[in-house]
Amino acid sequence: MEEKETMAAALAEMDQLESLQTGDIVKGTVMSVNEEEAIVNLNYMADGILSKEEIEGGSTAEIAVGDTVDVYIVKTNDGEGNVKLSLKKAEAQMVWEELQGLVNANQPLNLKVKEAVKGGVVGMYKGARIFIPASQVALHYVEDLTVYAGTSFEVKIIELDMDKKRVVASRRAIEEVERAKRKADTLARLAPKDKLKGTVVRLANYGAFVDLGDVDGLVHVSQMSWRRVKHPSEVVKEGDVVEVEVLSVDREKEKISLKLATVEESPWQNIDAHYQVDDIVMGKVVRITNFGAFVALEEGIEGLVHISELSTDHVAKVSDVVNEGDEVEVLVLSIDAAKEKISLSMKAVAFIDETETFEVAKEEAPQAATLSDLFGDKLKNLKF
Repeated sequence: MEEKETMAAALAEMDQLESLQTGDIVKGTVMSVNEEEAIVNLNYMADGILSKEEIEGGSTAEIAVGDTVDVYIVKTNDGEGNVKLSLKKAEAQMVWEELQGLVNANQPLNLKVKEAVKGGVVGMYKGARIFIPASQVALHYVEDLTVYAGTSFEVKIIELDMDKKRVVASRRAIEEVERAKRKADTLARLAPKDKLKGTVVRLANYGAFVDLGDVDGLVHVSQMSWRRVKHPSEVVKEGDVVEVEVLSVDREKEKISLKLATVEESPWQNIDAHYQVDDIVMGKVVRITNFGAFVALEEGIEGLVHISELSTDHVAKVSDVVNEGDEVEVLVLSIDAAKEKISLSMKAVAFIDETETFEVAKEEAPQAATLSDLFGDKLKNLKF
């Protein structure tokens, strides 16, 4: 009776054992490990032998007793009654199913770069060779790709060919998603009057683009200086670190308007503190037109001497009286700070000078009692 029960128990146990065939991938539990091999329990009549040569990297160092591993059946009998196993072949077969699953789920994978090759870098993932083109390594162009050898980072699979065992991945795709999140956070956080530092990354005819870290902002030429700026290169160059102030944030269009925080106050803002109507000041002729001459009183402050205000005599041509570069004395006729305009007169100064001459002449010649006696037609049509 006992003999029958023992045989029945043995048959039942055999029914529970795995039926193994070459090429199968099964799970096993590591029973022991040494430097040369690991013994794996396969729930089979014989244990499996996993030699270090069949482990990625050629070492058993990363395997520990109690680990559950997926192994490939190389032989069901290695000649000594043991099952020959391979971890590399199991991973090589299973990795393609895993990679397809990552593509289907739109999930990234962590890849260790092995080396730089022509046109990009190569990494290994569980025995699968994954290529990252140079254009997909980073957001910006990288001159020396060898700096990535030995580093690990997340990548997204952008091409998978199961039949050809070809995988192309991108680190740039991951960085673009990360940058988009940071950009959204920055746009949500920024507000007018915020001051921050950034780097000038590009110049255009209408302004300079400043990298604020996660998003670019535009400093229009009109916000670079109180002086007239024809091109942003007059004020900044690419690579300059500048302090800027936020003027406006358009979160929907993802646009940020900036101004240089270091712009000096325009002299027009306190013009009344320096110039008053009827003041006589020195200036320099900086530009001549058909209708008059523009005179610079100081940097940023220019006024117009209309052709009718150039002389007490009739003037047919502006250049008959003044030329660019001439130092002239002018009287301030009017000031419009809002429109940044000053009207000036050389004629009024000449009249005053002639009046003073008249006073001297009057003392020397008392019989000449009026201005008309001395200046005649010069006083006709005199306007202030």
